[in-house]
Amino acid sequence: MDEKKIVYDVVLSVWNLAKEHGFEKLTDEQWDSLVEKATIERDKFKQHGENIDLLFRQMYMALQNYYERK
Repeated sequence: MDEKKIVYDVVLSVWNLAKEHGFEKLTDEQWDSLVEKATIERDKFKQHGENIDLLFRQMYMALQNYYERK
């Protein structure tokens, strides 16, 4: 698969996590859901190598930080 498409999929995946969980402070249930779904998404990207895995993890950490600041 083209690496540009994989990077696009990473960005889209993190965006979809944010869109699905909203843009307000998360409840405990929403937080658990976010972690669960992010783990599933990360497993999809791990197969594309360390660089793609790191990209997903860093973007996901940025999303987590966003919610923590809420």
